[in-house]
Formats: sequence, structure tokens, C-alpha cells
Amino acid sequence: MSLTTKLVLKAIETGIVPERVTRAWIRYLCRQANQRGALGEVEARHAVFRQLHKELRMGAALRLPVADEPGNVDLEDDFFRLFLGKRLSVGCCYFPTGAEDLDEAEDTMLWMSADRARMRDGMRILEIGCGWGAMTLWLARQYPQAHITAVVDSTRRSIHLQKQINELDIKNVKIVAAEFEDLDYHQEFDRIICLERFDLLSPTPNWEARLEKWLKPDGKFFLQQQVHSSLGYYQDSVGLADFPGNAVVNPRLVMPAELLMLFQSRLHVEDYWKVSGEQYRMTAERWLARYYDNRLDILPLLEKVYGKKMAWTWYQRWRLFLIATAEQAGYNRGQDWIVAQYLFSRR
Repeated sequence: MSLTTKLVLKAIETGIVPERVTRAWIRYLCRQANQRGALGEVEARHAVFRQLHKELRMGAALRLPVADEPGNVDLEDDFFRLFLGKRLSVGCCYFPTGAEDLDEAEDTMLWMSADRARMRDGMRILEIGCGWGAMTLWLARQYPQAHITAVVDSTRRSIHLQKQINELDIKNVKIVAAEFEDLDYHQEFDRIICLERFDLLSPTPNWEARLEKWLKPDGKFFLQQQVHSSLGYYQDSVGLADFPGNAVVNPRLVMPAELLMLFQSRLHVEDYWKVSGEQYRMTAERWLARYYDNRLDILPLLEKVYGKKMAWTWYQRWRLFLIATAEQAGYNRGQDWIVAQYLFSRR
């Protein structure tokens, strides 16, 4: 990290820097990342593309926790309820006209993802990385005859989800707290879905083969992931190792949208969609507005996790994460950092 970047990051984490200046700094970093990631010529970009493909096959993780920082502490759902929508979806929402509220946009994205995954009632479904259960609980209600297994990488969230399922008297969902590499299913599923948690799959070599083994002959795997429309890079190679918000989520590797098209030895990409980064920008801006509205309730929750001395710093870090998400997704009218959806079927 350059001295300038270190000083700027330290300053904006204090909260004294005007937000318009913070946003301008983030846009500058995005412009710089695009310039560095382009590498000047197509052969160099393609060489990086091939290297990323090779490393992902070997199990290169997309996301790593920041060393010595508790940003990935398992915060309780009370914190997320103060700025996410009613379903606690932690991914991109969809605003067909731009006038929808956050709850409507959450539902629209869930409907769209389920439709593109070709979900049907009565199916056996596996969701990997279910978060706070937005898709799992939505599927359980929409498809009451389906059998849903939801895998979550957090014991605390698994307890929270199980409590919700019991309270709602849902009978068709099973919650599993486990890492992807520890799963070993002998039954077969009609659908496997993973919404913006490819980082749970990517550290495991031959993740393709594992998914293929769990799918029925006509089964399908639906993946939704944040990507770059054309460039692939490691954060530190384009000056984003210390991007504002990385203390909360640090995407070590950003994939180009077409990279997963190369993973077709075991699975075949049957269909493929791109969603403008503008949708993520609108999602994050609505999260940020709710975050500001509920700041007096948020600070005590952060004190419980990070302590009184660090609560204000972590309030600013979460704020920066929301601002950076909005600015990066909205950069260049949402044409660079986008959301891609892939429908894989067995070969």
C-alpha cells in the first residue's frame, strides 16, 4: 500500500472526510484498476485469463478474511435487519423500473433467479451458502412440495435459521452448518444453487466434479456471482488491496464474466445472463440509506462485537463497504462490475 493510500484510508475511516470526497476517491481507484487490469494489449489480458482459470481449477479462493481484523465476525441478524430488506438478502436485488423499494426488489431478484434456474415444485434442491436464508425460505413457501437442503458456513446463522423454520412451521427445509469441502452427499439433487458465494466452492479443487456427482442426470447447477465484464485480476495487482470496505469483505480475486465458460469438462453452460451493475448500485444505495436512518441502533450492536473503542471505526468501515459497493457497481453506468448468472447442466 502506498503512503498516500494509507493516509487517505486512515482519514476516511475516521468519518471526518465528506462523503462526496470519499466517493470521488473510490471512483479514482476504480478508474485506476480498469487501466491497470487492461494491461495494454489483448495477448497480455488473455494470458492472465488463462492463469486465473488454471489457479481456480487448483482451488484458488476468491475471498479471504483480512489478517488480524475481525471484520468477518459473525454478527447477529439484528444488525443486518437494520439495513437489509425484509428477507435479509445479502446479494444484488433487481429494480425493473428503479422506483421499487428494497423489499420489492429483493422479491423480484428471487423470482428471476428461480425462473432462470428452472425451479419446479417437488424438486430436491441444495443451496450452498444460504446466508440468512433469503432464497431458502422463499423457495420453501413457493414450492411447498420441494425438499430443500440449505448449507450455511456459520453455526450461529444455522441456529438462527433453524429457529425461524420452527417458528414458521416449515417442514421441507433441512439446515446444514458446514464448509463445502466437508460435504459428502450420496443422494442426487434436481437443482444446486449458489448465489454470490462462489468463494465457498473455489478453494476446493475439482469442485465441478463434486457438483456433477450430486446432480441427477437431468439436474442443473445455477450460479450467481459478482464479476467484471471483461477483466480478471487479483486485488493487489490493480491497486485495490486496500479498497475502502475491504475490512468487511475482501474479494482477493475478481473474475471476468466469461471465465466460468471454460469450466465445462464436467458441467456444460446451458444458459448465461448478465445483470447491469446499476442494479447492485441501487441495492447498495438503499442499504446505505437504511444504515444512516438506523445508526443510533447500529452503534450499540457494533459495541457488543468490537468493543466501545472500536465501535465507531467499524461503523465507518461498514459504511465504507456500502458506499464502495455502490460506487464500484455504478462505475461507468454499471457496465464494468456486474452480476453474472450461469445455468450449468451435466454433460
